[in-house]
Amino acid sequence: MDATGAALYDVAVVGLGPAGRALASRCAAAGLSVLAIDPQPDAPWRQTLSLWADQLPPWLSVAACGVDVLAHSVHAPVHYSPDRAVVDRAYSVLDNDSLREALPLGAGVTVETTAVDDAALVALTARAHRVVDCRGAGGPANPGPLQTAYGIVLDAVDAAPALGGDPALFMDWRTDHDDDELGPSFLYAIPLGAGRVLLEETCLAGLPAPDPADLAARLRSRLLRRGVARSALDAPLEVERVRIPLLPRGGASGAPRIEAFGTAGGHGHAATGYSVASMLAAVPGAVHAIGTGFPIPAPRSPASTALHKIGLRVLLRADGRTLRQLFGAFGRIGGRRQQWFLDGASPSYQLALAMWDMWVCMPVRGKVGMIAAVLRRRPRPAVTARSS
Repeated sequence: MDATGAALYDVAVVGLGPAGRALASRCAAAGLSVLAIDPQPDAPWRQTLSLWADQLPPWLSVAACGVDVLAHSVHAPVHYSPDRAVVDRAYSVLDNDSLREALPLGAGVTVETTAVDDAALVALTARAHRVVDCRGAGGPANPGPLQTAYGIVLDAVDAAPALGGDPALFMDWRTDHDDDELGPSFLYAIPLGAGRVLLEETCLAGLPAPDPADLAARLRSRLLRRGVARSALDAPLEVERVRIPLLPRGGASGAPRIEAFGTAGGHGHAATGYSVASMLAAVPGAVHAIGTGFPIPAPRSPASTALHKIGLRVLLRADGRTLRQLFGAFGRIGGRRQQWFLDGASPSYQLALAMWDMWVCMPVRGKVGMIAAVLRRRPRPAVTARSS
């Protein structure tokens, strides 16, 4: 019982973003009593959430939850680095409102609207048998490497010149932009459904990473060169700014009843930034662990984590030419190997095989650049388009 004499909750979930809401909802569905805490539990999710269609867990299918959580799917997005390659897989964008609907906070969930810092997190152990931190990877407080991006949403007709007839651009590493100083970045162009397309300039990893405002300038120059109308760029339907910590912020309390889940718990892919698919796949195991008193399973093995960190080290230290050659090799490996590289929970042997195939496919100059990147002591220096 807690200090007031009331029975302890089975679990306190702190943070009601996608990870926290998914965990709280499924814990309640499993019959657990849940305390969910977030200062703005009804705040809309503004970020674009995406995954490969085959990664949608069965419990989120229309048949299981009665809601179609996918806003749009496109088969065989295209990859340029600089050669054209097709990723033979269906890529889907989640409908954020439908996803929330599929993750109800029903009678088994008590919601409190308050902010929780690390000290308050520990204090929650007096109110719940288990406490799960779902507050994300730390945002501005995380000093580690970031993925940054700047994107705009345009009408599909206005966006068509950017895609050049391709259904979607998963990663377009071509250098058809005005500046060369900012560092390596790629164009991500994904239809969102309802005649809308997201066009986003993305730095996969930086320490420090380019400011989204500098990526905005590169995106604009790239799209103008491809023939997108200046008037469409001046008045986009929406704007998206992205800053994703690629590693958990650390500083865990060490208390045995406090755990982390989602990006706070390391479900982000350190070499790509993807986290939603691996987090959703891990929800049933986390619910079972909470209900039976076991620790929440780690998102991946220590060996896979080590391989991800090697990939992140290369991304942070390699020059643009080496990165383009690396992802050119990604476009040449088999579809199954691509899937193993991209999926956050791939076993270490699968991830190692995918990385080995990419290494084999790289030219000698690219391999030299990779070795130099791994051995280099410091990440690429920060350069801004405004100061160049």
